[in-house]
Amino acid sequence: MQASELAKRANVAKDTLRYYEKIGLISKPPRNANGYRDYPAACLEELKFIKMAQSVGFTINEIKPAIPFIAKPETNCPLLSDAINNQIQRIEEKIAELQQSKSTLQRWLVKLGRPRTEQP
Repeated sequence: MQASELAKRANVAKDTLRYYEKIGLISKPPRNANGYRDYPAACLEELKFIKMAQSVGFTINEIKPAIPFIAKPETNCPLLSDAINNQIQRIEEKIAELQQSKSTLQRWLVKLGRPRTEQP
């Protein structure tokens, strides 16, 4: 598929697609006789994985080593296990920070005589 179709299906900008290709985050596609890139379906799967990983807080540098495991997953991959466990720990730390912030804000509201109203 051409870059525009892949970008649309993956919901990314064409510039993002080119950048990911440039840094080796997605597989380098072959070119047609007319010089256009012909992205295989595997690139769409790579992009979906990248977006999912970013949505849970992984950086590009953390995602890049995991890309080869999309096509050939290994059941006992220490690299991925460690990265996932580290990310879970970061998320738990962030949740604790947010809960602390919430508690502080709620105390401030009580001091102001304005208890928090429940949101749906």
